[in-house]
Amino acid sequence: MTWDEAVALFEERGLSEEIWQNLYEGEYVLHTGSADIDGGFPLNDGEDHPWEEERDIGYIVDGDLTLSGPLYDFDDGAAALVVLGNLKVKALHTTCDSKIIVTGHTTAEVIYAEYSDKYLVFAGDLRATVQLWLSESTPDHIGGTFAGSLVHMGYDRDYPIEAGKVELSPVPFSELLVPEVLEDGEVDSEALLDRMTSGEPLLRS
Repeated sequence: MTWDEAVALFEERGLSEEIWQNLYEGEYVLHTGSADIDGGFPLNDGEDHPWEEERDIGYIVDGDLTLSGPLYDFDDGAAALVVLGNLKVKALHTTCDSKIIVTGHTTAEVIYAEYSDKYLVFAGDLRATVQLWLSESTPDHIGGTFAGSLVHMGYDRDYPIEAGKVELSPVPFSELLVPEVLEDGEVDSEALLDRMTSGEPLLRS
């Protein structure tokens, strides 16, 4: 769909310009209705995505998006993703210049984010068993409840999470994640991504 058609859809769904104005203009792949996908959804260039159309700027799902695997990126120039509904994924991994907008609630087992050059808007709740926001990465907006076991570090200081409500778990992330993704008490980001994309468990049973 064209950018003008995307804007018309956003307006029809009641999104304020403040939410979508930071998206890049261009053509988007549109999925009409909710999507339930077996597997992951890579936002990187050169990787297969769930739909046949070639994307220019990114993807718009006009409904809920449910993945049995991860939503992930690790290359600059990753596709944008707009979900006009709820997002449910096994994991969310973003370490580049992502633009992700979710108008409903977002749930995951694990969220891992690095670096600050992103645009991440979660209009509803943002819930995960473990949330790792590193190197000054932080959501641009959380309209609902932020919940989970949190690590949120910027260089040498903590940055506060701003949300409608914050519910932090008292259980440390190191007691929740499987040992295979930990090294000297810290998260091994490559090992975490490998387990995400291979479908192996991320959390202790």
